[in-house]
Amino acid sequence: MSRPRSGPTVALRVLAADLRARREAAGITLEAAATALGVHHMTLSRLERAMTAPRRATVSHLLRLYGTPAADTDNVLAALDEALLPGWWHPYRAILPDHLAGTIDLESAASLIRAYAPGVVPELLQTPDYARALLTLRHPRADEKEIGLRLRLLQERQQHTVDRTDQPPMRLWALIEEAVLARRVASPQVMREQLDHLDRFTTQRGAVSVQVIPTAAGSHPLLLSGPVDILRFTHPTLADRLIVRGLHAETATLTDDRDAVRTYQAAMDVTATVAPSPSTRLPLPEGP
Repeated sequence: MSRPRSGPTVALRVLAADLRARREAAGITLEAAATALGVHHMTLSRLERAMTAPRRATVSHLLRLYGTPAADTDNVLAALDEALLPGWWHPYRAILPDHLAGTIDLESAASLIRAYAPGVVPELLQTPDYARALLTLRHPRADEKEIGLRLRLLQERQQHTVDRTDQPPMRLWALIEEAVLARRVASPQVMREQLDHLDRFTTQRGAVSVQVIPTAAGSHPLLLSGPVDILRFTHPTLADRLIVRGLHAETATLTDDRDAVRTYQAAMDVTATVAPSPSTRLPLPEGP
């Protein structure tokens, strides 16, 4: 009936939610639909929660059971075919843990990403040389080939979020601590290129907004937090996601818990009020 996957993609989540909505609209219980399929109700439940990817024949059977019109059936099956395609990140699977692939998939589909950066520039706004310096720090045993591969993955993440053109545009709103601008993680030239890259967002009205939290602002609700991202989606079945990042990629937390998301959203709202507006030029350090 289905096949296991390393993690549900956004497309699969949307498809699963659509199938559940069609069943409920048809007035058919989960148990009755499972009986009609000849499977245990928990098997169908896993399908409706995007925990497994259904086969085309299974979806066709369900759509007939729910009385779906032919035109809608064709659209749903086309969506299934798309959901089963490998993600754009598939060529990087050798260096990409399953949980991080899921995060990148969500990131690529988000309509709004709010980021808090207390230590370094957010990944989606890093220049290649700045990112290379941090990748080398994070992966001290990696050779140049691996670092280059990780850098290309990051650049593709940027293309599929900040620079994407094949979907509705995405907004990125970054709150960056002023200390990030002064912290030299690479050569003076690399740092200058990175800071100039950030500064240009203050003079352009576009998808990216950057606010720098002055050190003089003192305490704020995010002060005790590490790097944080909140992802929002236009599709009504996709809840906001919270990502709290740690020192190691495996320690990152991804959740759609409403209370957790709302707590961080409120903290970001308050913190944004102590920072100058996004149109304020960055306080660039003087000298080399």
